[in-house]
Amino acid sequence: MQKRRDYGHRGRGRREDRSFKRPHYQPGRQQHRPLRPMPIGDKCNPLCPFFICTKHAKVVMNEFYRGRSVKVVYCRLFGGKCIGASCKYAACKINAMLPDGRCAKAIKFEKPSYTDEELMKDIEKLEDYDIEDFS
Repeated sequence: MQKRRDYGHRGRGRREDRSFKRPHYQPGRQQHRPLRPMPIGDKCNPLCPFFICTKHAKVVMNEFYRGRSVKVVYCRLFGGKCIGASCKYAACKINAMLPDGRCAKAIKFEKPSYTDEELMKDIEKLEDYDIEDFS
């Protein structure tokens, strides 16, 4: 018969407690957030998570500006700062970059706004038509 060893404090606590559940948030683990485009105005931004370089030359580095850390994108191919959407190797993972360098996700389609008077005039014009004209 084997003798059971007593290890003191080891082996007791959370692991022996069967009701212990892992917390949903664990420090040190990245939480998954949905990615979203980050255009500057309506122009494509090289810091956007969807911006890619087809030559795999994009490098994101931290630079210090006035005592603060700022992210800057460099190009390993040309050895300088990335020029963004004007580069011929620039692309978008979700195909939102337009040929002129604008982000299609950032463009807001404007709806025409009518005043009440204009709306009433349009309704009156429609009421003047006969249904038989459209048949």
